[in-house]
Amino acid sequence: MSGRPLILNARHIRSVRYLLLIGLLITIFAPFILIAWHERFGTEHQHRPLFHPQSPHLLTSPSLQQPTSKLKQINNNIDDGEWPPVLTVYSEPDSSYDAWYENPSTKKQKLPLPQRNVHKKDLTRQRFPTLTYQHNQQQPNDNICNKIPTLLPIDQFGTTILDPYLPWIHDLFLSDDKTTVNIIAQNRRRCHKGKAHKSDMDYWEGQVALFQPVAVTRVRNNKATVSKEEIDGSNHVQYYRLSSHEEADEDGLETRFICRFKTIDVQQQTVEYAGETLSTYNFNYEFINWRKSRSTMVETGKDFQMFWLSPLAFNCPVPAHLQQDSNDDTGQPSLLLDIIPIRTPVRRNDVDGFFFHKGHGGPMTFDATKMWGQNHILPRVEDSGRWENLPVCHKPQADLNGDVAIVDTTLPKKKPHRLVACTWTSAIHQRRGNERRISDGKARLREWIAFNLEVGFDHIYIFDNTGANATIFRLKNEVDPDFGSDTKLMNEADHDIDDLRSVTDLFPTSKVTHIEWPATICNNNRPAHDDPGERSSQYAAEAACRARYGPSTDWMASMDPDEYFVPMGEYTSWKQILDKVDKEEGRSVLKFR
Repeated sequence: MSGRPLILNARHIRSVRYLLLIGLLITIFAPFILIAWHERFGTEHQHRPLFHPQSPHLLTSPSLQQPTSKLKQINNNIDDGEWPPVLTVYSEPDSSYDAWYENPSTKKQKLPLPQRNVHKKDLTRQRFPTLTYQHNQQQPNDNICNKIPTLLPIDQFGTTILDPYLPWIHDLFLSDDKTTVNIIAQNRRRCHKGKAHKSDMDYWEGQVALFQPVAVTRVRNNKATVSKEEIDGSNHVQYYRLSSHEEADEDGLETRFICRFKTIDVQQQTVEYAGETLSTYNFNYEFINWRKSRSTMVETGKDFQMFWLSPLAFNCPVPAHLQQDSNDDTGQPSLLLDIIPIRTPVRRNDVDGFFFHKGHGGPMTFDATKMWGQNHILPRVEDSGRWENLPVCHKPQADLNGDVAIVDTTLPKKKPHRLVACTWTSAIHQRRGNERRISDGKARLREWIAFNLEVGFDHIYIFDNTGANATIFRLKNEVDPDFGSDTKLMNEADHDIDDLRSVTDLFPTSKVTHIEWPATICNNNRPAHDDPGERSSQYAAEAACRARYGPSTDWMASMDPDEYFVPMGEYTSWKQILDKVDKEEGRSVLKFR
C-alpha cells in the first residue's frame, strides 16, 4: 500500500474511542427517540378521529366482542382514543367547585363567579360496556336501539356514578323529524329528603341547577367571539362564555348543556367529531316554579309537592348536516352524542333572583353580569365532566299494520291515533311502604288492556318494570316466586324473565306496545314518611311516553292498571266524550278526582 503511513498519537486514539462510543449509543437509543418523537409530535399535526379503528362496528351487549386494543392513557385516567367506543361517564371531583365560594362549607358565592380550575387528569372515568360499538357477524339482529332504557346505567347513578351535575338519564331517542335528540332524565336530589338526609340534599344541589337555564355566547381562543355557523362541522376547540340575555347567542338564550355529535364511518371504522349544539328545554322550569308561587327551586325540607321538578326533559338539536344520519340498515346508530353540563351554582331565587328572558313575562331579577362577570369562560369539553358516546337512535313504534318498525319518516299531518294510554306497571311489585306484595299483575293488566280497548283507546303503551321489582325483593332477602333468590340469575343472558310480555303478546302490536323499563324506583316510602317516597322510574316512564308517543296522538292518558276510566250516562266510548270536549269546551287537559 503506497502513500504516507497513518500515525496516531494518544490524543487521536482517545478521540476515536469517544466517537465510537457516541456511535454505539446512537445505535442503541435512536429507535426509542424516534418512537417518542412520533407519539409526541407526529400525531399532533394530522387529522385524527376521536377513536382509532381496530375492529368493525355495532353497539352490542357486553357478552359479545370486547375492545381489541387499548391505546395509551393520558394522565392516568383519560384514554386518548380507542376502538370500539364505549358508553363512558367522566365525573368531576367535588373540590372543583371550591373556587366558587368564599367558604365551601357555607356556599357563600364569590362575585363575580370565578372559573373552575379543572383538568382532564382530575376526572374519574367509568366505562359501561353494555353499550359498546362493535361488529357482530353472529348476531346481526342484536338491535340496541330498541332497548336503550335497559342498557343505560340508571341504577348505578348515585351509587357508583357520583357527579351532582350530570343528568340522571333514563331514556333518549331521535325526534320523528330527525332535528333533535330528546333526553328524559330524573332529579336525583329528590330521592331522599327530610332532616336525616340534609347532607344528601346538599350534595345533589347541582341536580336542581340543571332545571335552571343559563345564557352563553361562543368565543374563540378564550376571547374572540365566533358564530354558530363557523363551528358546525368543524373540529377546532370551541369555547363558551356565560353571558346576559342581551349578549347571548340566539341558540344560547336558554340552555344548560353542550351537545357534541360524532359520526360513525362504517367503511373506515372510525368515529369523528361532527359539530356542537346547545341544548333546549320544552318549557322553562324556573318560570313554572315562579308561576306556582314558589320562592325558590331549592327546597330544604321534605317538600314533596314540587313534583314538576322530578322529571327533567331537554333536547339536543342535531346539526343540519347530520339530520339524515341516524340508524343504519341494521337498526344500529350511526351518530353518537356527548352531553356536557354547563356548571354554575344553583340559583336560590329568593336570594339570587329569577333569570327569565323578556319573552316569558315574569320578573327578571337575576343580574348575570354581577353574578357571573363578563369573562367567565367555561372549561374545554375534554376538561369537563360529561356523558360520552350515548347512541342516537330512532324510537321504536308500532305502525298501523301491526308491525313494529323503526320510524325514519316524519309523521303525517293527521295523527294516527285519537286516544292512547300509558302505564308503568309490573308482574309483581311492592305497595308504597313495602308492606305488601302484589303478585297478580299479569291478570290485572290483561283485564285492564281489554277494557280500555273496548271503551275507545286506539293504542296502549306498557312500560314493564318487572325486572326492577324482582331486584327490590332480593334486596329484602326474600325469595320471590317468579325469580327465586339468586341475584346472578337476573344478569344471565339465558335466564328467561317472566315479565309482562306474555300478556302484551296476546294483543296485536297495532294496539299494544311493550317497552322494557327495568329502572328501579329510588325510594318507595309513603308520602307521609319523614323521607317521602320518590317513584323516579314511574315519573321517567310517564315523561318518556309523552315524549316518545305524544306526537302520534290527539289525547293521551297516564294511569295505573287498577284505575278504570268508565264512560257513563249516554256515552259508551271515550272518543264520544273527547269529541264533545273538543267541540264545545276546547280543553287541552282533563283531570279526574
